[in-house]
Amino acid sequence: MAEEQVTLQQFFEQLLPTGFAAQREAGNAVPQDFTMQYLVSGDGGGDWHVSIKDGAITAKQGKDDAVLTFRLTAADFLDAINSRNGAAPTLLLPASRPGRPDTSGRAKMLKGTVAQELARDGGDPFKVEMSFNGAEAPRAVVKMKLADFLAMQDGRLNGQEAFMTGKLRIEGDMALMMQVAALTA
Repeated sequence: MAEEQVTLQQFFEQLLPTGFAAQREAGNAVPQDFTMQYLVSGDGGGDWHVSIKDGAITAKQGKDDAVLTFRLTAADFLDAINSRNGAAPTLLLPASRPGRPDTSGRAKMLKGTVAQELARDGGDPFKVEMSFNGAEAPRAVVKMKLADFLAMQDGRLNGQEAFMTGKLRIEGDMALMMQVAALTA
């Protein structure tokens, strides 16, 4: 029997608010005032706007201004939220780690776009584009194996080490990448 899969609507209306509340109740740093837009193309996709205000999160279908905009296919989004084909939810929402401060204020000051092309074994790469404050430029492209990126997200792989050993390749604006990397350090 096939496992039940989470849909975009279930993710935004149920799982995201529940996960956010759990992070906040656990005492982890969460943004107090931040907006995100998800533009999910293809079959099963849709546009979702997420707003965090006064420690509460709301998600609604549609478009609105956002600090951070994600663009990706429905197939990649569903792989991430359902932990399929090597993907994981942290590809779309970085996991909170103890001691990591809320860096949403710094994200509000960024301008530019980062595209990630994360190679998967035996499949098409996972691709997501993140635009800060609607700015298309400067632009940087991150290329690495999906498994290495996930290891970097959860602290098992140091980003500088990944870069120095060739596991992480960056094309384009290095200054933008350094600013973005500082958000998750």
